[in-house]
Amino acid sequence: MKKYITLFTFVCVLFLGIQTASAQESAELKAKNRTVQLQKTLELDTDQSKKIYEIFLAYEKENRVLNADALDAARKKVSELLEPAQRIEFKKSFMKEKMRHEKIKGARAN
Repeated sequence: MKKYITLFTFVCVLFLGIQTASAQESAELKAKNRTVQLQKTLELDTDQSKKIYEIFLAYEKENRVLNADALDAARKKVSELLEPAQRIEFKKSFMKEKMRHEKIKGARAN
């Protein structure tokens, strides 16, 4: 019986470890995808891309649940790294994304 309890405990710990690693990879993937999307839209240089990736990675790691205030703070940091013409395009893309999220939210409410 003790062997089964030990085995069950081991499997649970293993499962939690895999889940944590998966969340870590997910955060990195989300940050990379957001950065690539902005890189294409705004024609970012290498330095901007690297800094923006770090901002999004920090956001994804710290905020597993969508938090509007934290997302706005991340967007503000990104905006500070951009050139004036890039800021305009960034704001446009942000507004499109915001409208898409509102549509999704409205559809879920119904």
